[in-house]
Amino acid sequence: MSEQLPAPIPFFDWYGIWAGHGGVVRDGLSWIQDPPAGDLQLRVQQATLAPLNLAAERPWEAGGITPNLVMEHDGVLKMWYRSMGDDGTLYIAYAESADDGMTWERPELGLVEYGGSSANNLLHTNEHFALHCVFVDPSAPPEERYKSVITGGRVYIDGELNTTITKPEVKEMRRAMQHEGFSPDKIAEKIEIRQVIWGAVSPDGLRWTKLEEPVRDLGSKTLDGGYDVHYDAERDAYIAIHRGHLERRRSIRRSVGRAFDDWEEPRFMFAPDPQDPIDVDVYASCYCRYPGGGDRHLMFLPFYHRRLSTVDIQLATSRDGELWSRPERVPIIPRGQYDSIYGLPQLVPHGPDEWGLLLVATHHRHDFKTYTPEEGEKEVAEPPATWHWAKWKRDRLVALTAEGEAQFTMVQRVCHGSEMRMNFATERGGWVRVELVYTPQTPPQPVEAYPGFGLEEADPLVGDDLSRVVTWKGCGDLSSLKGKEVSIRIHMARARLFSIAICA
Repeated sequence: MSEQLPAPIPFFDWYGIWAGHGGVVRDGLSWIQDPPAGDLQLRVQQATLAPLNLAAERPWEAGGITPNLVMEHDGVLKMWYRSMGDDGTLYIAYAESADDGMTWERPELGLVEYGGSSANNLLHTNEHFALHCVFVDPSAPPEERYKSVITGGRVYIDGELNTTITKPEVKEMRRAMQHEGFSPDKIAEKIEIRQVIWGAVSPDGLRWTKLEEPVRDLGSKTLDGGYDVHYDAERDAYIAIHRGHLERRRSIRRSVGRAFDDWEEPRFMFAPDPQDPIDVDVYASCYCRYPGGGDRHLMFLPFYHRRLSTVDIQLATSRDGELWSRPERVPIIPRGQYDSIYGLPQLVPHGPDEWGLLLVATHHRHDFKTYTPEEGEKEVAEPPATWHWAKWKRDRLVALTAEGEAQFTMVQRVCHGSEMRMNFATERGGWVRVELVYTPQTPPQPVEAYPGFGLEEADPLVGDDLSRVVTWKGCGDLSSLKGKEVSIRIHMARARLFSIAICA
């Protein structure tokens, strides 16, 4: 059909599934209206790993490369990465992939001269601006369409900003005051380091101008970890998601900016709770929006297990970016052979049928030195970090599963009027059948199917399909229901459902 298809609705939580409605009839017997039945569970789908396929192969990459982030814009995957040249200088470079994120091109940009030629993909030196966070701001004028932020600090001596003092000089001043017997409070009063967020803007993501003044001054508050910003079109605001501490336990905070340089105080957004192991921290957010738009928000949270000093990744989801839950409290990206893994935003398409999240993996435990009974604790050279894609089939981060037979009804949605599609997989002997029913009502009454869309007419869905059209007696046309509120009643056995698409 030429009409644009509705967006898939993923199964991330119980919201959207009718919980049932109970009561007691006159003879004293209880009656429940259309409750979920059977063993239904939400299960995260573990990623498979694939190589990044971006190796150091240019003179300006002779000292190695470090990917900073990947984003999708205008149908192209764009990567900003750090490289060290054979001259010992750190640079920010740019690459792009037009299809699957596995083949990368280095465009000749003509911005930086290296080795007597500007035929390279370098943007600027790392010292100019590090580009760990890049986002597109559709509300900005064209020359500021791309934005970036980095963390930094400014030194105040006796209350006056000092822009020339170096870090070694600050350390020496503090050391000298300690030798003279000054208290920590007096030293902090003399030498204050204020945490700031620096911003940069660009018309194209390639040519960057650093803003003269910080976009945010946090004062003497400690800014712990990375600082990621995105523009939220629904709220017409900038949202910063960053790490903080709640009674010495790492957690995630959220700040709102009504302008790029006008921010509210941060609020805690996510923290481990009593259902988690007692020794875990959340090390970062790895926030991104659900691919394809809509109201879904994701965080691929690196859970830091302090007793083992290892890091794996769990999935958290939200409908508004403020209230978060986890479909299942197990890794969606397990450590495998590594000791620590961390995701880098964003979740991006890899061709038409896959999604990928850039991942850095290390054989280094987060805060342990290597220990042997014979030699005690000592520093040992670890293998270098490696970068991978964590990959899923499209719309398959979480599955609503039924090991045996099960049934549930979804709350009402406005029918798009073309066809219903389902992303599903069945085991051997498994199946899915779908009814379209009238909306459950209060007070309770039987929930009946629309004529022609009941269980008797429903064709079984069997196999593995990312977008199968649901049919009744061989027909999937929903034009007779266009604009009406319908509920979806699903019967399934030995099957996994990932998403449905029916609403306008």
